Amino acid sequence: MKIAVALLIIVLTSLSVLAQDPTLHIVTETPGLPSELFYGSVKVKPLRLRPGTNQVITIDDIDFFVQQQYLDFLGRFPDGTGFANWNQTLNNCPNGGYGENLNPQCDRVHVSAGFVQSYEFQGRGYFILRFGFVGLNRTIGTTRSSSTYAEFIPALQQIGGSNSPAQEDAAKVVYTNAFVQRPDFLALFPNSLTNSEYVNGLEANAGVTLPNKQTLIDALNANPQTMTRATVLRNVVESQVVFDKFIIPSFVTMEYFGYLRRDPDTIGYKNWVDTLTVDPNNYRHMVFGFIYSTEYLTRF
Repeated sequence: MKIAVALLIIVLTSLSVLAQDPTLHIVTETPGLPSELFYGSVKVKPLRLRPGTNQVITIDDIDFFVQQQYLDFLGRFPDGTGFANWNQTLNNCPNGGYGENLNPQCDRVHVSAGFVQSYEFQGRGYFILRFGFVGLNRTIGTTRSSSTYAEFIPALQQIGGSNSPAQEDAAKVVYTNAFVQRPDFLALFPNSLTNSEYVNGLEANAGVTLPNKQTLIDALNANPQTMTRATVLRNVVESQVVFDKFIIPSFVTMEYFGYLRRDPDTIGYKNWVDTLTVDPNNYRHMVFGFIYSTEYLTRF
């Protein structure tokens, strides 16, 4: 009897362990871009080899590093011309592009920062982030914040990716129309507001002075209307005063979204926003800290 009980315990224990064993599964965060492999909750790092060789590809390799900037900040694979140009830039940099301040016009910090400062990112990724600042009243701790990482990634694919300019603008119209219907937006700007209250509310929430505020109110009051609440919101988001106001917190946000693929932590986010607000030229120190951080390097 004791042997039978012992065997039963062993069998039940084994079944329990088997039931809890983690499994391999693929996580596709962004359709059309590289997926991740997980064993349970543990990320499995792929072994990347150059075609036809046993040479391992790592984030230290220039071409892989450059490709990763496209994936992380533009949400797409590199185009041939841009990829070749960035590779050539880094290949010609002293010391292999490493370091923080030895060669500020020719190193990995300069190349990586160039993606956030690019016209493409400003018209796509930064466009999305400004909606969060203007249309929502979010903070990370006590510091104003924008979209979450989970919101940002699909929005970037919707507006950016490999879209043509016409497709991009059409996607922005769809995004804007959907944004004014979001429950969190309507909680701040309900349909019951007058047109004047709506525009004043956007101005106050953004913390700017809109030079064309009365024009926007008049457009909403016109019969028939010449602008909708969605187009007014987009007009505010794309205004120069809003562009200038939120470029620093958006830059910091994208360091977390792009390099670390997560939402910012409270202390780090506030410290970097405060640091760059005092001295915007410190952005190189911030970028350096992220691309050489253990958390970033261990992604690959």
